[in-house]
Amino acid sequence: MADYWKDTAKCPICSNEFMYTKVSSSAIKVRERDLDLKPVYKGINPLKFSLITCPNCYFTFNEKDSEEIKKQIKEQHFSVIKDFLNSLSEKDMKGIDNYETKEIDFYKKQLVIASEIYSILDKPFEVSRLLLKLSWVYREEGDEKRELKILNNILKINEKYYESANNDRDTIFLLFYNSYINFRLGIRKEAAKNIERLMRSYGKTKSPYINAAKELRGEIE
Repeated sequence: MADYWKDTAKCPICSNEFMYTKVSSSAIKVRERDLDLKPVYKGINPLKFSLITCPNCYFTFNEKDSEEIKKQIKEQHFSVIKDFLNSLSEKDMKGIDNYETKEIDFYKKQLVIASEIYSILDKPFEVSRLLLKLSWVYREEGDEKRELKILNNILKINEKYYESANNDRDTIFLLFYNSYINFRLGIRKEAAKNIERLMRSYGKTKSPYINAAKELRGEIE
């Protein structure tokens, strides 16, 4: 089976139809995971293909949302998104590529643009997930200063919107990464507090974050 295959998407903003590359499931091989569950892949990194960008208007979104995102764009969002996209120049979007030839620098641009768009759509936890992927890129590049700066921004978002988390998926995500980020920032007391809250409320669930939290707790202690 080929490592890549093509699919099409329709932009919810300008209605442009465009092709993009997807990674075959058989080509995805996780060699190991870091303490924060960052996957280390053997061969192709599928995360680089998790975002797609309309080549006409630059609207950028999670490929997994391609069927549903139009429904999430309310009337009050539309004009704000268009104004943001209009602020992007051709120079900003140089290297636009939705195929297997995509460069890592363009993937980083996609993550930044998508985080702005999902912020406009009032989806703060999706913004955190996108920024987390961006921090992983900088970790792979050995740029700890930028990685920690982004992690700190994620922590601020998570803490600001914690009370609005209305499902277990988001709450577990917030508690785990609030603990991990505080640990990375050297704030062990807060890291331990978040881990304990996570284990107390969700310790019996089958979430992969629970096993990771046990390992993280060992590092914190």
